[in-house]
Amino acid sequence: MRDKTIDIAAYIGPDLKSRFAVRCLHEKIMAENSEFVMIDFINVIFASRSFMDEFYNVFIANADMKAQLINLSPEIKATLDAVKSTQRRPVKSAKKILSNPDMKFSSISQVNKYLEELSFS
Repeated sequence: MRDKTIDIAAYIGPDLKSRFAVRCLHEKIMAENSEFVMIDFINVIFASRSFMDEFYNVFIANADMKAQLINLSPEIKATLDAVKSTQRRPVKSAKKILSNPDMKFSSISQVNKYLEELSFS
């Protein structure tokens, strides 16, 4: 396993527009078994919000991926910061519900009790 620097503009192009391109880049990096990757934005002219949202989720918020971003222009950094500020963390009650999607109740009163305990804030 080795560290690597990737010129994202050379791989994807100077205009970063699609979520699909992020997934392709991720697959390329994973196939090379890099433990750490530096992603160079030196020749990037434009990055769409959807690209940066997917990029954030795949490369920055993903604990399994160790990436450092270099040479971000002020505009690209501003887009990334805007995306970061809108990310939501899962609500604990939502995790509880998702962990047992098939709920069974033996009476209406049990259903009512369960519904009363849900938080709708």
